[in-house]
Amino acid sequence: MAFGFFGRRKKKNQEENPNGNSAVPAHPENSSEEAFEGNGRQTGDPIEQRVERDAKGRLTAADFLPDADLPQLNRSRANMLRRELEYRFSLQNAHINIDGTTAVIQRADGGAAHVSLSTLAMNAAGLDDFDQLPDLVESFVHGTLADATLNDFSTADLYKSLRLRLLPTPSEGDDLVEHGLGKESQIRDESVLRTFTSDMSIALVLDTEHAIRIQPLKELEEFDELSALERAADRNTWQELIDATVDASFVDAESDNEGSSFWAFESNSYYLGSAPLFLGDLLAKWAPELDQSDGVIFAVPDRDLLIARPVTTGEDLMNGITAMVRIAMRFGLGNPTSISPRLHLLRENQVTTFTDYRVISPEMEAEWEESAFEAPPAGAIGIEVRPDPYLMERLQQGGFGDFGDFGKPRDLDM
Repeated sequence: MAFGFFGRRKKKNQEENPNGNSAVPAHPENSSEEAFEGNGRQTGDPIEQRVERDAKGRLTAADFLPDADLPQLNRSRANMLRRELEYRFSLQNAHINIDGTTAVIQRADGGAAHVSLSTLAMNAAGLDDFDQLPDLVESFVHGTLADATLNDFSTADLYKSLRLRLLPTPSEGDDLVEHGLGKESQIRDESVLRTFTSDMSIALVLDTEHAIRIQPLKELEEFDELSALERAADRNTWQELIDATVDASFVDAESDNEGSSFWAFESNSYYLGSAPLFLGDLLAKWAPELDQSDGVIFAVPDRDLLIARPVTTGEDLMNGITAMVRIAMRFGLGNPTSISPRLHLLRENQVTTFTDYRVISPEMEAEWEESAFEAPPAGAIGIEVRPDPYLMERLQQGGFGDFGDFGKPRDLDM
């Protein structure tokens, strides 16, 4: 099983900041000393003192272990790096929202950029003197903010930087609207090329040295026609995925239930979540044992997680769908890097979405009275499975159950 697949911890910034907002002083130089205690920075302190300490102010052993998100550094130095980033961006009237190995930058002019922190952490680890960290971070900040504009792009640089990215397309009332979309949701209408499924859309992004930015189409059209730009982005994204290091694992989620299995694909590549654009060819490379002849069920609950299984029949298929729904919901609901917690069917080069979810409310109680399933409590997640005629036929081939309850929410024990 892939390292960290079921053991993924919640992102530290979610635990410390449930609303997804980092506490960054807008003008640290004008704040009182007390205002700095929460972020570990005090004016004039040497950088070595800006670290996590125990109740008596001492470093703990855990501070010297590799950081969970930026393992190039120990936890103490990774925390220093994160605080330095928050401080330096605040000096530029910008905001950084850090999520694991990546971050979203929000500029004062309303622009936004996605940034990978892995290279920066590696450069920080290679410093001869960690007192040089502020200079390193300041250079990164200025480069990132400069990359978030097209002013200095040549046409050749633009073509090299273009990528395709799948984005979530939340509907009204969707839990994803309230978690992690932020600035992306505000510029979505200006950036999306077209829908991919009912819950995912295709956007053009610019991938530069420091930033990955969802790009308004009207700005790109000043360089060339969108069709030509999309072809370049398509080729570049394909090459990214072909070159990516992908950890493929066969997961038997419930060994006592036949068919409760699927393949899990994890990668540090920012574009793993866009793999459904080329799914058939990529699965043939990443998991040649996965039989695609009758179709593939897949989900991309998180930007760095793809799960997939072949379409089988009967109870084997139903158990597989149930296992995948549980994992997709666990990693794809309310996560800042979510793409979609729903399951999709790929068959004959067509992709359809066949599961959905909703939160059960008290006024919906009557809806469950005639259900074959026990009514779940208010606040539970109701799962809806709506197989198309093909999936329904495959399920019935194994003589599995009565499908009269399909289309009604099912409460999963998650």
